[in-house]
Amino acid sequence: MSTLGHYLGAVVATIKRDATIFFSYRMRLFSQLLGMLFTVTTFYYVAKLVRPGAVGPQGRYFAFVVIGIVATAVLTSALNSAQIIRAELMAGNFERVLISPLGPVWGVVAVAAFPILYATIFSGAMLGLAAILFGIPVAAGGILPALGVAVVGALAMGCIGMLFVAGLLAFKSAMGATWVVAGLSLLGGAYFPLRLFPSWLRWTSDVQPFTPTLDLLRHALLGTPTRHSVFVEVLTLVGFTAVLMPLCVGALALATSLSRRRGTIMEY
Repeated sequence: MSTLGHYLGAVVATIKRDATIFFSYRMRLFSQLLGMLFTVTTFYYVAKLVRPGAVGPQGRYFAFVVIGIVATAVLTSALNSAQIIRAELMAGNFERVLISPLGPVWGVVAVAAFPILYATIFSGAMLGLAAILFGIPVAAGGILPALGVAVVGALAMGCIGMLFVAGLLAFKSAMGATWVVAGLSLLGGAYFPLRLFPSWLRWTSDVQPFTPTLDLLRHALLGTPTRHSVFVEVLTLVGFTAVLMPLCVGALALATSLSRRRGTIMEY
């Protein structure tokens, strides 16, 4: 088996470990499902207050915002990777990652993989449940393209989360992720159409990958028009991901090297 195969096998084994631990708390999945349902139901009635035509025909705002809600759940999970590594540090488990054949970079990727994967699957299931319960007009033909967009978008979000992990390892602080989640969800158009923002603020939607992810998901599942052509949106999302992946790997390697030289890699 190749070196890459060994690494991927170790990542899969770590995902299985984390999944076993996660589902051993039997009420966790139920509580998350209930919490998401409460959120979706709240916006179902809020959507009735939105004037027709704000984001399309009457009732379309609810479908618009539900996709924003489930995408934000994946964003939150990805950017909380630093908190997961922090918990591993405090529990003393990160030492095993450091001395394993995976090494610190692949080890961090392995530890962060399950939460992002779980959030992506859970969000897709919630979207399907919302479509059944509330009659969201999801286009069946757009499900497969939406899955591809979700995977690439989750990778981009995960890379941003890895940058926070690098900051945690280097500076022993994981602050800022909550602000970034709030900022990206707001400025990325999770809850409101971007055209409602003043022109001097709209440029922020073009410098992060959350906006094209939402645009492409809504286009594939609801048929809403994208801000730019679909080709440009796809190219933008793939471009962000291609740039962020080596950037986050390099940042993790640099942070690990710095912490090792200081002798602080196991401290928090």
